Amino acid sequence: MVSFRACLLAVFALVIVEAKHIDYSGHKVLSITPKSEADLEFLHKLRNDYSVDLWNEPRYSGIPVMTHLKPDLVDAVEQALTANKIDFDVAFHDLQTVIDSEKVMNAPSDASQAGAFDFGKYNEYDKVVALIESLAANNPSVAKLETVGKSYENRPIYNLKISSGKSDNKPAIMMECGVHAREWSSVATGAYLVNKLITQYGKDAQVTKLVDTYEFNVIVESNPDGYVYTWTNDRLWRKTRSRSSIDWLGVCRGADANRNFDIEHCGVGTSRKPCDEIYCGDRPFSENESRAIRDLMITLGSRIKAYFSIHAFSQLWMTPYGTTKKLPPNYTELSRVGQIGVAALSKKYGTQYSLGSIANIIYEAAGSSVDYAYVKQDIKIAYALELRDTGRYGFFLPQNQILPTCEETFDGLMASIEALQ
Repeated sequence: MVSFRACLLAVFALVIVEAKHIDYSGHKVLSITPKSEADLEFLHKLRNDYSVDLWNEPRYSGIPVMTHLKPDLVDAVEQALTANKIDFDVAFHDLQTVIDSEKVMNAPSDASQAGAFDFGKYNEYDKVVALIESLAANNPSVAKLETVGKSYENRPIYNLKISSGKSDNKPAIMMECGVHAREWSSVATGAYLVNKLITQYGKDAQVTKLVDTYEFNVIVESNPDGYVYTWTNDRLWRKTRSRSSIDWLGVCRGADANRNFDIEHCGVGTSRKPCDEIYCGDRPFSENESRAIRDLMITLGSRIKAYFSIHAFSQLWMTPYGTTKKLPPNYTELSRVGQIGVAALSKKYGTQYSLGSIANIIYEAAGSSVDYAYVKQDIKIAYALELRDTGRYGFFLPQNQILPTCEETFDGLMASIEALQ
């Protein structure tokens, strides 16, 4: 009986821990700039030996790495960086203060606008859903909303189909946003994109031509459970919210849906530990979210002309492969189309992106949607984009950068689609 009671208490304690709001008071974020291979190795050691949270991969000298430190590690890490003569700046002195400020920023500026969608701010899940529902309802000649799956917590995963006239035989463009929950700018960009494609049809020449030519299929929010959780409990949550069969205590929720596709599952750049942020899942397509994306790919089939997976951050336009540094056979064409997108993206605000394959430009990672699309579904124009910035604000873009990010990304995507042959 004592043992049973102890188990009940343990489970009860876990439920309380899981339900609480994560407070990041005293947490610090450094922007560390490695200058040598030794500096890069130092950063890897911080992550591997001390579970330091690196927001972007330490891959190249001269590229800042945003490094999130818990309070008990701040002094020791800063002293070690100074001792090793590694350059760093403080990006955020107190992470909770940044999160609190972001909440204020995203609040309606006027009580009468509480239900309105503001493209210059981040919007909660219900507002995102309300936007795409209204776009479809008010523009039935060019938009249709369909459910392509349900999340682990039973939220609909929506695809917004955008095209003029009968589109069953048109070439298709597929995009998915928000698969990593904390990457709010990805969702903001998806919302902006579908709104412009729909509301500017018949008004903007470029939009009209593309909507007449293609059938756009856009999943604005691919990971609704995780996105909701970032607003209610933990701003830095990345994964889905599923439960793993190998985590018998139920302590560690979710898997990385972008490591869960059936392409070298649980291979390079992933983890088999359910508590890790890059946990690949119990099996390929164990996650409802990755299955929904896969099922839409299969439904659209050979009509898919190009596939885009939108992420943040690092300002990268990436081709397959993530599993190997070997370049894909049609890399010349991928590079040509991608470079047109990169050039168009830079025109409005001067934002500079780098172009290359996933494994060569950011990190090796198995199980991604882009590699699965390219290899398993034979979609030969497939890209992953990492939006602003390169390591100053990371997941916390200031308000004056949200709309520009959406605008420039739209320009780059449309230019690349126009360049398709």
